[in-house]
Amino acid sequence: MTVRAVPPLTGTLPLLLCAALAVRPASAQTIRPIVSEYQNKAQGKFEVVNESDRPLNVVIEPRGFTVDEGGEMRDEPLRAGIHLKLSVTSLRIPPKQTRLVFYEATADTAPAWFVLYANFSGFPRRNFTGLNVQLELPHLVYLLPKTRWTASDVQVVSTRLQRDENKMIVELENQGAQFGRLTGLEIQAARRSLQVPGFPLFPGIRRRVEVRWDSDDIPDAIVIKSNDFSTQRTLLLDNR
Repeated sequence: MTVRAVPPLTGTLPLLLCAALAVRPASAQTIRPIVSEYQNKAQGKFEVVNESDRPLNVVIEPRGFTVDEGGEMRDEPLRAGIHLKLSVTSLRIPPKQTRLVFYEATADTAPAWFVLYANFSGFPRRNFTGLNVQLELPHLVYLLPKTRWTASDVQVVSTRLQRDENKMIVELENQGAQFGRLTGLEIQAARRSLQVPGFPLFPGIRRRVEVRWDSDDIPDAIVIKSNDFSTQRTLLLDNR
């Protein structure tokens, strides 16, 4: 049984782990940092922490990933054109100790991204009613060009207001070639505004944002914010 923990892709730099399954080891294991960004070439490292009272085996597995419209991260094979060197691919960590894993990475074209999973094994089966549990913790790596995205890259492609569910759905799309991070959204109406946390927006990918909207006011504008720009767009409801 594999317990996979993935970072929530809803913040500017995700700092928490969200377990895919409810089962977790009694003494938590950790990988840090969760996310690292580099320009063109990566010369990085991450720390693998064993906070349990027994030695654990760790296997490092590089993978590619995509993110769907709902912000869910999905595995895929490592993209062709990403060149990666690891200092180690497997290690054994004594109790209450840490180890560093170093890596170098380049990509034929940028932006590019991948994930290094630290696969922990060796947990006592008695803690999991006989199950053989493996825990996977991710370190996400982004290789970004110096070119920044612009406000014109981000478009509002759909806006719906569902009165019966007190819900509003906005779909954004990164129509440019660069990866970017939104630091936040602000949905505006005549007498109300609503702040929405930011999230990464991958090139060519749509992102669906669902928020509670129980006001009688009709939202008419959205402010899209990033570290590179802030722009306001008019909202035209699809179901007006």
